[in-house]
Amino acid sequence: MMRKYSFLLLLAVLAVGVFLRVFGINASYGFEGELGRELIYLRSNFLAGRLPLAGLTTSHEWLSYGPFYYWIMMPIFAIFKGDPFILFWTALGVSILGLILNYAVVKKIVDQKTAFISTFFEAISPLLVWQTRLSKLHVFFFILMPVFMYLSYLVWNEKKKWVFWLGLVFGFMFSFHFSQIPIIGVIILMFWIKKNIYSFKDWLKFAAGTILPNVTLLWPDKNLILWLPYRTLNIADKNPVGTFTSLSEFFGRSLFWDSRFWILGFVVFILLFGYYVWLNRRNLKKDFLSFYLISSLGLVLTANILHGGSPVHYFLPIFTLVPIFYAIFISKIKLGILLPVLIFALNFSGYFSSGIVGGFVAYQKQLEAANFIVSDANGKKLSIERSGQYDYFPEQYSQNYEYLILWKGGYLVENSTNVYKIVENNGNVEVEK
Repeated sequence: MMRKYSFLLLLAVLAVGVFLRVFGINASYGFEGELGRELIYLRSNFLAGRLPLAGLTTSHEWLSYGPFYYWIMMPIFAIFKGDPFILFWTALGVSILGLILNYAVVKKIVDQKTAFISTFFEAISPLLVWQTRLSKLHVFFFILMPVFMYLSYLVWNEKKKWVFWLGLVFGFMFSFHFSQIPIIGVIILMFWIKKNIYSFKDWLKFAAGTILPNVTLLWPDKNLILWLPYRTLNIADKNPVGTFTSLSEFFGRSLFWDSRFWILGFVVFILLFGYYVWLNRRNLKKDFLSFYLISSLGLVLTANILHGGSPVHYFLPIFTLVPIFYAIFISKIKLGILLPVLIFALNFSGYFSSGIVGGFVAYQKQLEAANFIVSDANGKKLSIERSGQYDYFPEQYSQNYEYLILWKGGYLVENSTNVYKIVENNGNVEVEK
C-alpha cells in the first residue's frame, strides 16, 4: 500500500510540514537582533556591490563564518528588495528540501517505510518547526546533513571517488555553523575501519575538499587553523545543571512542544540509544547504518556533555538524525506509524500557540513600532535604544528594529539627539521618545 501511494503520501507529509511552519508566521517568525544583524550585513554588501569573502563573526569576535550563506542570500535580497521575510522563506524552502532529501537518502540506505516515517517525524518535529521559524543560517544543516550521510554511505562502500566530495560538503558546513566539528570523528573512524581501502592520499583528498570552500575564510584569519583542534579537544568549564537542561531540551523538543515532557523525551532517547548500541555492538565494522548512527549520535552527545551547558543548536549535526533513529524502531512495530501520529496529536496546541518560543515580540508588532518611528522622525536623523530580552548584547540586541527602520526609509545614525527608546515587555512593545 505504501509503495503504491508513496508519492501521494510524501506530498501529504510535505504539505503538513509546510503548514506547520507557515501557520501564523507573523506571530511566530523569530525576527530578532541576530536576524536583523544578518540583514544589515547583506544590505551593506549589496549597496557596496560586493560579495563578502567571509560571513559575520560568531560569538568569538575574531572567528567568522564562511561566505556561502551570504552568497546564496545576496541575489534573494536583491530580487525581493530586502524584505525581512526572505530569511523565513529561504529557511522554509531549505527545510522542505531537507525533508525530500531525507526521504531519498533513507529510502536508499534503509528502506521506504523507514524513509516515510522519519520524514513524517521531521515534518512534525517541534524542534525543526521551531528552528525553521527562527530562520537562522544554520537551517542549511537540514540539507547538508542528509547529503553528508549519503556520501558517507558511498565512501563506506568503498566508492573512493566520493572522498573529496565528502570533504567538500563538510567544508561547506563552516559557512553555517561550527557544531559539526565532532563529526570529523566519524570520518576518522570510518577511514580506520576501512584502512585496507583508504590510504594517506584519501585523507589528503578529504582535507582538500574541506579546505576548498573555506579558502577565503582561512587566508585572512589563520587563527582558525589553530582554533579548530583546540575547540575539538578543549573541555570547557563544567555546568552540570546547564548540561542536563540542554540535553533535556534537545532530545525532549525533538518529540514534544510542551517543556513539561522534555525530560521524558530525553529518557526515551537514552534508553533506546543504549539498547541500540548493545544490539549492534558487533555490527559497527560491518554495517554502515549502525556505525553511522552510533558514531554520530555518540560523538555529538559526548562533545556536548564535555562542553557543558551547550545551546540547542550545538546539536545541529544530529537534528535530522534523531528522527531517523526513532523511525528505525517504529518501522519494526506493527502499526508503528500511529506513534508519530500520537505525538502530533500531543503537540497540536503547541503548533498553533501565539507568539514565538523564547518570548520575543511578534514581527508585526516590531514592524508597527518601526513604522511609527520612521513616520514620527519625518526624515530627520534618529537613534534607537532597546530595553528587553538579551539587551545586554551589543547595541541592546536592537538590530532587528535598526534594519526595519532602514528598510522603511528611516535615517538611522549613531548618537543622534533624536532618540527613540523601544521597550519590550511580555511580548508587547512600546516606543518612548
